[in-house]
Amino acid sequence: MPSKRSSKEIISENQKTWDKVADQFVNASSLPDWGPFGVGSDLNLFPQIKGKTFLEIGCGSGRSIKYLTKKGAKKVYGLDISSEQIKEATKHNKKEIELGEVELIQGSMEKKLKIEPVDYVYSVYAIGWTPEPEKTLKNIYSYLKPGGLFIWSWDHTIFSDVSYEDGKFVVIYSYHDENLLAIKDWKAKGSTANITYRKTSTWFQLLRKAGFEIDAYYEPEPRNLNRGHEDPKKYYSIQKAKLVPSSFVFVCRKGK
Repeated sequence: MPSKRSSKEIISENQKTWDKVADQFVNASSLPDWGPFGVGSDLNLFPQIKGKTFLEIGCGSGRSIKYLTKKGAKKVYGLDISSEQIKEATKHNKKEIELGEVELIQGSMEKKLKIEPVDYVYSVYAIGWTPEPEKTLKNIYSYLKPGGLFIWSWDHTIFSDVSYEDGKFVVIYSYHDENLLAIKDWKAKGSTANITYRKTSTWFQLLRKAGFEIDAYYEPEPRNLNRGHEDPKKYYSIQKAKLVPSSFVFVCRKGK
Protein backbone atom coordinates (compact mmCIF):
# COMPACT_ATOMS: atom_id res chain seq x y z
CA MET A 1 0.00 0.00 0.00
CA PRO A 2 1.23 3.54 -0.72
CA SER A 3 2.64 5.37 2.26
CA LYS A 4 0.21 7.57 4.19
CA ARG A 5 2.99 9.64 5.72
CA SER A 6 2.87 13.32 4.88
CA SER A 7 5.51 14.97 2.72
CA LYS A 8 6.32 17.23 5.66
CA GLU A 9 7.16 14.22 7.83
CA ILE A 10 9.28 12.63 5.10
CA ILE A 11 11.23 15.83 4.42
CA SER A 12 11.81 16.40 8.14
CA GLU A 13 13.13 12.88 8.70
CA ASN A 14 15.37 13.04 5.63
CA GLN A 15 16.77 16.35 6.83
CA LYS A 16 17.71 14.83 10.20
CA THR A 17 19.30 11.87 8.43
CA TRP A 18 21.37 14.07 6.14
CA ASP A 19 22.58 16.18 9.06
CA LYS A 20 23.71 12.97 10.75
CA VAL A 21 25.52 11.42 7.78
CA ALA A 22 26.78 14.57 6.02
CA ASP A 23 30.42 13.89 6.86
CA GLN A 24 30.26 10.64 4.86
CA PHE A 25 29.44 12.56 1.67
CA VAL A 26 32.13 15.25 1.67
CA ASN A 27 33.75 13.64 -1.36
CA ALA A 28 30.58 12.34 -3.01
CA SER A 29 30.11 12.57 -6.78
CA SER A 30 30.39 16.13 -8.07
CA LEU A 31 30.95 17.92 -11.37
CA PRO A 32 32.24 17.09 -13.88
CA ASP A 33 30.92 13.66 -12.80
CA TRP A 34 27.16 13.15 -12.79
CA GLY A 35 27.21 10.14 -10.49
CA PRO A 36 29.26 7.19 -9.23
CA PHE A 37 31.93 5.60 -11.41
CA GLY A 38 32.60 9.00 -13.02
CA VAL A 39 29.50 8.66 -15.21
CA GLY A 40 28.83 11.49 -17.65
CA SER A 41 32.15 13.26 -17.09
CA ASP A 42 32.73 13.21 -20.85
CA LEU A 43 29.34 14.65 -21.85
CA ASN A 44 30.10 18.40 -21.47
CA LEU A 45 26.43 19.16 -20.87
CA PHE A 46 26.76 22.90 -20.13
CA PRO A 47 27.06 24.71 -23.50
CA GLN A 48 28.77 27.60 -21.70
CA ILE A 49 29.86 28.16 -18.10
CA LYS A 50 31.81 31.44 -18.14
CA GLY A 51 29.59 34.41 -17.33
CA LYS A 52 26.51 32.26 -16.70
CA THR A 53 24.33 31.87 -13.60
CA PHE A 54 23.50 28.58 -11.89
CA LEU A 55 21.39 27.02 -9.16
CA GLU A 56 22.37 23.65 -7.71
CA ILE A 57 19.67 21.55 -6.06
CA GLY A 58 21.29 19.46 -3.33
CA CYS A 59 24.66 21.20 -3.32
CA GLY A 60 26.10 18.97 -0.58
CA SER A 61 29.70 19.85 0.28
CA GLY A 62 29.89 22.46 -2.48
CA ARG A 63 32.44 20.73 -4.71
CA SER A 64 30.37 21.19 -7.87
CA ILE A 65 29.95 24.88 -7.06
CA LYS A 66 33.72 25.28 -6.80
CA TYR A 67 34.12 23.52 -10.15
CA LEU A 68 31.83 26.08 -11.82
CA THR A 69 33.33 29.20 -10.24
CA LYS A 70 36.81 28.04 -11.26
CA LYS A 71 35.52 27.92 -14.83
CA GLY A 72 34.20 31.47 -14.66
CA ALA A 73 30.57 31.14 -13.60
CA LYS A 74 29.14 34.56 -12.79
CA LYS A 75 26.95 33.42 -9.89
CA VAL A 76 26.10 30.06 -8.34
CA TYR A 77 23.29 29.49 -5.86
CA GLY A 78 23.47 26.30 -3.80
CA LEU A 79 20.46 24.77 -2.06
CA ASP A 80 20.63 21.91 0.42
CA ILE A 81 18.26 20.49 3.01
CA SER A 82 21.08 19.79 5.47
CA SER A 83 22.55 22.52 7.66
CA GLU A 84 25.66 20.34 8.07
CA GLN A 85 26.12 20.14 4.30
CA ILE A 86 25.72 23.91 4.03
CA LYS A 87 28.42 24.37 6.69
CA GLU A 88 30.83 22.22 4.67
CA ALA A 89 29.92 23.98 1.40
CA THR A 90 30.50 27.34 3.11
CA LYS A 91 34.00 26.32 4.20
CA HIS A 92 34.81 25.05 0.72
CA ASN A 93 33.59 28.22 -1.04
CA LYS A 94 34.44 30.89 1.55
CA LYS A 95 36.28 33.23 -0.82
CA GLU A 96 33.62 33.01 -3.54
CA ILE A 97 30.88 33.72 -0.98
CA GLU A 98 32.73 36.83 0.19
CA LEU A 99 33.04 37.99 -3.44
CA GLY A 100 29.30 37.49 -4.02
CA GLU A 101 29.89 34.76 -6.59
CA VAL A 102 28.25 32.07 -4.45
CA GLU A 103 25.13 32.15 -2.29
CA LEU A 104 24.14 29.14 -0.19
CA ILE A 105 20.60 28.45 1.00
CA GLN A 106 19.54 25.89 3.60
CA GLY A 107 16.09 24.51 2.86
CA SER A 108 14.04 21.94 0.99
CA MET A 109 13.63 21.81 -2.78
CA GLU A 110 9.86 21.70 -2.33
CA LYS A 111 9.81 25.26 -0.96
CA LYS A 112 9.87 28.07 -3.53
CA LEU A 113 13.02 30.19 -3.54
CA LYS A 114 13.20 33.93 -4.11
CA ILE A 115 16.12 34.25 -6.51
CA GLU A 116 16.85 35.96 -9.79
CA PRO A 117 16.21 33.73 -12.85
CA VAL A 118 19.27 31.66 -13.79
CA ASP A 119 20.70 30.20 -16.98
CA TYR A 120 21.03 26.69 -15.54
CA VAL A 121 19.55 24.61 -12.76
CA TYR A 122 21.45 21.38 -12.16
CA SER A 123 21.53 18.55 -9.67
CA VAL A 124 23.83 15.59 -9.07
CA TYR A 125 21.89 12.85 -7.31
CA ALA A 126 19.37 14.93 -5.32
CA ILE A 127 16.09 15.31 -7.25
CA GLY A 128 15.00 11.73 -6.56
CA TRP A 129 14.76 12.48 -2.84
CA THR A 130 11.71 14.71 -3.26
CA PRO A 131 8.38 13.30 -2.05
CA GLU A 132 6.65 16.00 -4.11
CA PRO A 133 8.15 15.85 -7.62
CA GLU A 134 5.37 17.92 -9.20
CA LYS A 135 5.99 20.82 -6.82
CA THR A 136 9.78 20.51 -7.05
CA LEU A 137 9.84 20.47 -10.86
CA LYS A 138 7.39 23.38 -11.04
CA ASN A 139 9.71 25.37 -8.77
CA ILE A 140 12.74 24.53 -10.89
CA TYR A 141 10.97 25.55 -14.08
CA SER A 142 10.19 28.95 -12.53
CA TYR A 143 13.85 29.57 -11.61
CA LEU A 144 15.06 29.35 -15.21
CA LYS A 145 15.36 32.10 -17.75
CA PRO A 146 13.47 31.43 -21.01
CA GLY A 147 15.54 28.86 -22.92
CA GLY A 148 17.41 27.87 -19.74
CA LEU A 149 18.53 24.30 -19.07
CA PHE A 150 17.75 21.93 -16.21
CA ILE A 151 20.35 19.14 -16.10
CA TRP A 152 20.12 16.44 -13.47
CA SER A 153 21.10 12.90 -12.57
CA TRP A 154 19.81 10.19 -10.30
CA ASP A 155 20.12 6.49 -9.53
CA HIS A 156 18.79 4.48 -12.44
CA THR A 157 15.73 2.62 -11.14
CA ILE A 158 16.81 -0.70 -12.62
CA PHE A 159 20.13 -0.40 -10.74
CA SER A 160 18.27 -0.28 -7.43
CA ASP A 161 16.23 -3.36 -8.40
CA VAL A 162 19.26 -5.60 -8.94
CA SER A 163 21.27 -7.36 -6.22
CA TYR A 164 23.96 -10.04 -5.93
CA GLU A 165 22.67 -13.25 -4.40
CA ASP A 166 23.99 -16.82 -4.43
CA GLY A 167 26.79 -16.00 -6.85
CA LYS A 168 24.77 -14.10 -9.46
CA PHE A 169 22.96 -10.83 -10.07
CA VAL A 170 19.19 -11.09 -9.83
CA VAL A 171 16.21 -8.75 -9.94
CA ILE A 172 14.90 -8.50 -6.38
CA TYR A 173 12.36 -5.67 -6.72
CA SER A 174 9.68 -4.91 -9.27
CA TYR A 175 10.65 -2.08 -11.60
CA HIS A 176 6.97 -1.05 -11.52
CA ASP A 177 6.89 -0.57 -7.73
CA GLU A 178 6.90 3.17 -7.00
CA ASN A 179 5.96 3.03 -3.34
CA LEU A 180 7.98 4.87 -0.71
CA LEU A 181 10.95 2.97 0.73
CA ALA A 182 11.95 3.71 4.32
CA ILE A 183 15.52 2.40 4.59
CA LYS A 184 16.39 1.94 8.26
CA ASP A 185 19.90 2.54 9.63
CA TRP A 186 20.96 4.13 6.33
CA LYS A 187 24.67 5.04 6.62
CA ALA A 188 24.30 5.33 10.42
CA LYS A 189 22.40 3.58 13.19
CA GLY A 190 19.05 5.24 13.82
CA SER A 191 19.01 7.11 10.49
CA THR A 192 16.18 6.50 8.02
CA ALA A 193 16.32 7.36 4.33
CA ASN A 194 12.93 7.84 2.68
CA ILE A 195 13.14 7.39 -1.10
CA THR A 196 10.72 6.63 -3.90
CA TYR A 197 12.34 5.05 -6.96
CA ARG A 198 10.22 6.18 -9.89
CA LYS A 199 10.21 4.58 -13.32
CA THR A 200 12.01 6.40 -16.11
CA SER A 201 8.69 6.81 -17.91
CA THR A 202 7.26 8.49 -14.80
CA TRP A 203 10.08 11.04 -14.83
CA PHE A 204 9.47 11.80 -18.51
CA GLN A 205 5.80 12.44 -17.76
CA LEU A 206 6.52 14.59 -14.69
CA LEU A 207 9.03 16.72 -16.57
CA ARG A 208 6.67 17.33 -19.47
CA LYS A 209 3.83 18.12 -17.09
CA ALA A 210 6.05 20.79 -15.49
CA GLY A 211 6.52 22.36 -18.93
CA PHE A 212 9.99 21.12 -19.83
CA GLU A 213 11.16 20.11 -23.27
CA ILE A 214 13.52 17.14 -23.03
CA ASP A 215 16.63 17.74 -25.12
CA ALA A 216 18.50 14.57 -24.19
CA TYR A 217 18.45 11.52 -21.94
CA TYR A 218 21.57 9.50 -21.09
CA GLU A 219 22.33 6.18 -19.41
CA PRO A 220 26.13 6.57 -19.21
CA GLU A 221 28.53 3.68 -18.87
CA PRO A 222 31.02 3.72 -15.97
CA ARG A 223 34.22 5.64 -16.72
CA ASN A 224 36.12 5.34 -13.43
CA LEU A 225 35.79 1.90 -11.87
CA ASN A 226 38.27 2.84 -9.14
CA ARG A 227 35.40 4.60 -7.39
CA GLY A 228 33.33 1.42 -7.10
CA HIS A 229 33.46 -1.60 -4.81
CA GLU A 230 35.18 -4.86 -5.74
CA ASP A 231 32.71 -6.76 -3.54
CA PRO A 232 29.72 -7.63 -5.80
CA LYS A 233 27.41 -7.59 -2.76
CA LYS A 234 27.93 -3.84 -2.31
CA TYR A 235 25.27 -1.57 -3.79
CA TYR A 236 27.73 0.34 -5.99
CA SER A 237 29.73 -2.68 -7.09
CA ILE A 238 31.90 -2.57 -10.19
CA GLN A 239 30.44 -5.81 -11.52
CA LYS A 240 26.89 -4.53 -11.22
CA ALA A 241 27.74 -1.23 -12.93
CA LYS A 242 29.12 -3.16 -15.90
CA LEU A 243 25.79 -4.98 -16.34
CA VAL A 244 23.15 -2.28 -15.88
CA PRO A 245 23.30 1.53 -15.87
CA SER A 246 23.94 3.00 -12.44
CA SER A 247 22.63 6.44 -13.37
CA PHE A 248 20.50 8.41 -15.77
CA VAL A 249 20.97 12.03 -16.81
CA PHE A 250 18.25 14.32 -18.17
CA VAL A 251 18.86 17.52 -20.12
CA CYS A 252 15.66 19.59 -20.06
CA ARG A 253 14.85 23.00 -21.46
CA LYS A 254 12.45 25.79 -20.59
CA GLY A 255 10.76 27.15 -23.69
CA LYS A 256 11.59 30.64 -24.93
